[in-house]
Amino acid sequence: MLYPVAAPAPAPAPAPATARAEAPAVRRAWNLLARAQCIVWDFDGPMAQLFVSEGGGGTSEAHLIADELIDIAAHHGPVPDEVRGNTDPHGVFRWYDRLANRPGAPDRARAIVVEMRHALTARELKAAEHATPTPGADRLVRAWHGLGRGLAVASNNHADAVRRHLERTALDRYFAGGPVIGRCDADTRRMKPDPWALNEVVAATGLGVAGHVMIGDSTADLRAAGAIGMPFIGYHRTPAGRGILTDAGALAVVDSMAVLADGAAALDAQVR
Repeated sequence: MLYPVAAPAPAPAPAPATARAEAPAVRRAWNLLARAQCIVWDFDGPMAQLFVSEGGGGTSEAHLIADELIDIAAHHGPVPDEVRGNTDPHGVFRWYDRLANRPGAPDRARAIVVEMRHALTARELKAAEHATPTPGADRLVRAWHGLGRGLAVASNNHADAVRRHLERTALDRYFAGGPVIGRCDADTRRMKPDPWALNEVVAATGLGVAGHVMIGDSTADLRAAGAIGMPFIGYHRTPAGRGILTDAGALAVVDSMAVLADGAAALDAQVR
């Protein structure tokens, strides 16, 4: 489904007093929302904590999945020191994927990547059954949909894991017709920071790059958006994570999805 091509958005109206009292980064984020016709979500982080413990408590199990992928590699031979101790499953996966795509790469490298891909996808699908929704994300989805604007996802996770979470949280109805772009298993080099997923979203909506704003929590998201000139709002629940995004050049970084939901609600009030 193509979104109707909207006329260029007018300059946003002056922010209400509540927004002017907020930090400059929040005001910048609200202004980016005002100009956008479609929000492009990164999934793990802004929308949900994917790899949380099934037993609850909010404890991340990402390091256990990374260990599982490293064990797969270890069955095929020695694991380099730069990989051992990596707690990011996608970081481990990408390292071996780059190795497998080098000229003259050994067959075992490609075999490792295939096994890792299957294991990672299985873990993501299972995790989607109990992922913890990011507070305020659902409110932003509903408020944005109420404005008649589009929603999309561009994730390094498997698209079926994203869809499962949307179904489980009853948010799928708001994304109906909106593109949900996940990891490209045919060529994992297209994972962010490569802008492939964002370009797929733009092609599907027909709005043009400037009609979108991406919400992401990593420098990979920021770099992917920057590569095609897509406006970007950074989100991270920790001060360290927000600092990393700010140091990398993100101009609008928030600590809560609720403040973005407030921004969408303010836009709705202006329209009414």
